[in-house]
Amino acid sequence: MRVGIVKHVNARPLTLYFEENQGFEGIYDHPSQLIQDLLARKVDFALVSSIEVLRHSDQLDFFSEVGVFAGKKVRSILFFKNSTEKFPPETVYTDSGSRTSVALLQCLFHLTYKTIPKVVSLPAAEIEELLSSGKGSHMLFGDHALLSKTDSKIFETIDLASWWFEKTELYFAFAFWAYPRQANLNPSIFKQALDYGKKNLTRIIEKEARFPKETLEVYFTQELIFETNPLVKKGFLKFSELCDELGLLHHTKTESF
Repeated sequence: MRVGIVKHVNARPLTLYFEENQGFEGIYDHPSQLIQDLLARKVDFALVSSIEVLRHSDQLDFFSEVGVFAGKKVRSILFFKNSTEKFPPETVYTDSGSRTSVALLQCLFHLTYKTIPKVVSLPAAEIEELLSSGKGSHMLFGDHALLSKTDSKIFETIDLASWWFEKTELYFAFAFWAYPRQANLNPSIFKQALDYGKKNLTRIIEKEARFPKETLEVYFTQELIFETNPLVKKGFLKFSELCDELGLLHHTKTESF
């Protein structure tokens, strides 16, 4: 079976089983591309942005019991508020890799400032260049966020999961395993895969050389959540209601260069 696997380290506990089992062929990309591959049937199932299971509920089903979730902090979804420019900004430049992160940012602006900025979606490398220039306000996702370095005199770094919890007192669901509604698939395989990832968490951490071991231990065991709980479920319901209210389920309200 062909599996859509997210490139970033936060997905490893969910995807390691499929990466190491010869019965599966891994297709590696960002969530924003994997949803396109899934809809085009280029993969049999994929880990996709949570907003996409809402947008494509007529075509896709998803396994709600496991995924990439966060409590009071996520560290890998960051908004960089430019303290030297007018705020709130008319435009925010966002990482094109995750559509849920973009929608979450729009919901948070609505909850906090009663406005939604224009969103320009760009590759992470271009966002990083803009951050280096000290211009604009930006959002980064995944490994790019974890590895980001900015001038604290210019940018205030805001964790989107922390911001969401501050506004709602709920947790946030970033990604789920999704598959076509007519697929002959036993979704219990996703729980089996997570169990395998949890058993091999030490190996996942030791294999990842880009981050300090201590950072990943905290990230995986104290910040990320991989199994659903009442606060995740209520948070996802709140997110879906907000996205529906703001018209984000039918179109992305984004532009790209």
